[in-house]
Amino acid sequence: MGDAADKISFLKVLYQEICLGFSEFSYSGKPIFIKHFTEIEYGELNKYKQKYAIEAVQKGLPSRDDKLALLIQEGAWEESKEEQIKNYKREISDLDLVLKNLVIKSQIAKTKDSIRKAKDKLKVIIDEKMDALGYCVEDYVDKKYNEDFIYYSFYKNKELDEKFFSEEEFYELADSDLQALIRLLNEFYERFSTNQVKRITACSFLMNIYHLSNDNPYYFYGKFVKDLTTFQANLFSQAKYFKNLVSSRAESSPPEDVAEDPDKMIEWYDSIGEATTNNVNQEDGALGVGHTGASQSELQKMAGGSAKSITDVAMKKGGKLSKEDFLKMHGI
Repeated sequence: MGDAADKISFLKVLYQEICLGFSEFSYSGKPIFIKHFTEIEYGELNKYKQKYAIEAVQKGLPSRDDKLALLIQEGAWEESKEEQIKNYKREISDLDLVLKNLVIKSQIAKTKDSIRKAKDKLKVIIDEKMDALGYCVEDYVDKKYNEDFIYYSFYKNKELDEKFFSEEEFYELADSDLQALIRLLNEFYERFSTNQVKRITACSFLMNIYHLSNDNPYYFYGKFVKDLTTFQANLFSQAKYFKNLVSSRAESSPPEDVAEDPDKMIEWYDSIGEATTNNVNQEDGALGVGHTGASQSELQKMAGGSAKSITDVAMKKGGKLSKEDFLKMHGI
């Protein structure tokens, strides 16, 4: 099979797993089934956090806020570092917002690099802070929650009615076995990352099925919304978004070679969204707007396929552009 066909074949397998609500892996030479959680099930796991917090306090552990206040009072931590943490987080948030509205590759690359550098700086100071804080209530709660999450994720069968480990077996696992399970879960969640769900949705087989559902998740999955796994909900939401994007554009048919490749289709959908956001409003009288550093293809994406060069505009004006025409082109 070709590259595009291989992609689609793999994504069909992921789609099947999303619909079934479980994924099958291998552990110690045996099949092991990982459950896809619903939001209700995540809520069930989260409700035990309060219980674990009480346990931690009874064990004499301080909360992070209390420990931090004590460290600052004793001079072991500086309030200025807390301000640094806030500033780095604010910078990353602002850059993320900027990134969402960029089209030009050089600007995207530069902004991503700035985000990476800010995150690296933030990690250094956060790691320093966590070392200073030591083991607190929140660490105990996180540990217990993660143990529950791992325990309730693995099953012996497709019906997901028999856990892979008994409670006794699970809590007696060696660290190496526990780490193997964590690696398995990491591989599993990588398999269903936001980008992978987006790639599934970009396949024609998925959108063809979605169009038959009349935007109704019950018709699509045969389940009420409250019973959907998070992957099922994400897939349905993404499909609805793509459908609405196409519906908002008259020229909504991608080229044949694009339609056959999910990654190219994502670029095509993104170009529609970008064009809707960045398209020049011709009714305002501007002939066009230039973007320094943009290639012709990037300009086409920003203009929804209608970008014109200065030569094109000049030809329409009889071969010459006046100063006023040039200013209009730049929205002035």
